[in-house]
Amino acid sequence: MNTFCHPMQLSRFSGLTPRLLFVATKAPANLPLRPATSQFWGPCQTRRKHNSKAPKPVRNSPGKQIQHGESSIPQKVRLEDVAWPKVNLRQLRPAIWALVVSGGIFTGLAYLQAKQEVKANKPQGWLKAPQWVTQNRGPPTPTELATQWWTQLNPVSKVTCGIIATNSAVHISSFLVPQYWDLLWHIPARNVNYTLLTSAFVHSGPLHLFFNMYATYNFMRPVGYSPAFEGNPYSILSFFLATGILSGFAQHWATLISPRKRAIPDMFIRCGGASGALLGILGVFCMEYPDSGLGIMLLPFYFEAQYVLPAIMLFDFVGMVRGYSFVNFGHAAHLSGTLIGVAYSYLDGKNNLWNPLVRFWKRRLQQS
Repeated sequence: MNTFCHPMQLSRFSGLTPRLLFVATKAPANLPLRPATSQFWGPCQTRRKHNSKAPKPVRNSPGKQIQHGESSIPQKVRLEDVAWPKVNLRQLRPAIWALVVSGGIFTGLAYLQAKQEVKANKPQGWLKAPQWVTQNRGPPTPTELATQWWTQLNPVSKVTCGIIATNSAVHISSFLVPQYWDLLWHIPARNVNYTLLTSAFVHSGPLHLFFNMYATYNFMRPVGYSPAFEGNPYSILSFFLATGILSGFAQHWATLISPRKRAIPDMFIRCGGASGALLGILGVFCMEYPDSGLGIMLLPFYFEAQYVLPAIMLFDFVGMVRGYSFVNFGHAAHLSGTLIGVAYSYLDGKNNLWNPLVRFWKRRLQQS
């Protein structure tokens, strides 16, 4: 997850209206460590050995020597010279947590939909409460305009706006309460499970946030009304959240097989961003609309989605097992998110995974 994620700057659709300027990121690897990693810095000591019995003078400037014990300006410590603490990176507990919470999200939102449908199907009494209509006096207030705009949105667009608003609010919190915002990032060495979910809502900067939310705005609606989701807001929201969690765990697990030796070990690099969930949405889009065009930003041509999808998967697979010298993305999160999207689109088209779960809850609610 954490590495500056995909500048997949795909941008134009033929046949569908969405446009994508997509930088699916998981936070830059070269960002300075924030306070959330300070707990690991204490045990870190430089590998240089000091001889207290026979101190050697340190030359600070030409013609002047600083003897042992005198004050001097501390020199910068290179990351390559830091002895990082050994951390037992957990794998089983995060895996169980990711599976349980993802399944809980699907089950819980399916229950909410079933409850709403059962309530809507109940017969209404013949006597209804009187509806009082008040005449508008003067121009509508901003609150009335916002309420009217919200009520006119379709269900999938409401989910899209909710996701964008949540990510924006979380990003604003980085300026108001940065100490708590830092705790939302996932650092594998911390061995904290809840950040597998919260890290899907943090972004490294305004540009990172804009690109991911722009992609969310353009892709969520066509995917939400595809045969895989049939315009069901509960279904696509559960898919988005569960894919974010599972792709976050994939990046957590990938730190064990990191192909490159970096100055900062991967387990100490913070991970964040909605790229895993967005790649899942993109995977569903390419499966449901294979003939649609995906263009590259500022270029006059485009490629069919059915050819873009395997190219993206191959790029992330090579980056995960071998790495690239010119860019550092969260390849494991991207690849896992794409695979989840492809698998969900295929399985749901064959067996319709969501509706049986909703029917199960409806029967239970009707019997109670």
